[in-house]
Amino acid sequence: MNVKEDSRIKLMIIGAQKSGTSSLLRYLAQHPDIYTHPQPEMTYFLQDHEYEKGYGQAYAKYFSKCPPDKTLIAKNVMVMCSEDRMQRIHEHNTEIHLVILLREPVSRAYSAYWWARRRGWENIKTFEAALEAEKQRINEDWFKWRQCAYKLNSTYVRHIETIMSLFDVKQVHCILTDELKVDAETVCQKLFDLIGVSSDFKPLVEEKHNQAAMPRSESFSFLFTQFLASRNPLRRAIRKLVPDSAAYRIRKAVLDINNKPFSPPPINPQTQQTLAAYFAPYNVQLGHLIGQDLSHWELIV
Repeated sequence: MNVKEDSRIKLMIIGAQKSGTSSLLRYLAQHPDIYTHPQPEMTYFLQDHEYEKGYGQAYAKYFSKCPPDKTLIAKNVMVMCSEDRMQRIHEHNTEIHLVILLREPVSRAYSAYWWARRRGWENIKTFEAALEAEKQRINEDWFKWRQCAYKLNSTYVRHIETIMSLFDVKQVHCILTDELKVDAETVCQKLFDLIGVSSDFKPLVEEKHNQAAMPRSESFSFLFTQFLASRNPLRRAIRKLVPDSAAYRIRKAVLDINNKPFSPPPINPQTQQTLAAYFAPYNVQLGHLIGQDLSHWELIV
């Protein structure tokens, strides 16, 4: 399929994980002139086996019900951590607008750990032990352990520097999660204006997405997630027989049944202090890079 200009993605939320990205996507998608994928994430740029099939098949998977003349937006929170994946996005649309939500890195890392426990990606039972395992995991296979790269995924400046080397700085829009919490409507209206749709539209921004929960059985969640892994040959064979939309509904239903409400315990104060010291110099660099005062992040610790 030759990709027409109006079928390309115009805006993509690329991170950071556990920073309010799901909420932002759903707020923006309420606009009558915008269309996005029904799936939580568009993995076309991330997954090699999807990318190799071309954007035509991806469009059919993610945007098949898109009416004419809609502006396409998408989300994947892992692509910002991979230069190769960002290069794919650049090749897709050199003029795309990239949105990065930035949450205080210690709280983001801790939240990501519990999210990984919930989803079955993480089988280490303490945050501290998972942090110890991170370097070895990444060296072993970044793609396999990308969801568990708690420190790496919170070291924003490394990734944003790479992104800004590929894209015009004016296309990279860094928004603090605090801004989204305080005034989501204004954040959305600025982005509406950016992509050329009416900024008069006011989305409903009360609903929050991806609220905290934990599996009733972590063992089941872990095994089910491993089965769903894209490299699992049995899963790949089944997916050839089951439509993507049906597969997504089945997966979500199974995981939801296994979930229960959960509030994570407070982070260990010593772990919090250690991580704060680790991130501090990176936060200073980030503040200079994006022209924002991030000193209030220090007050959180």
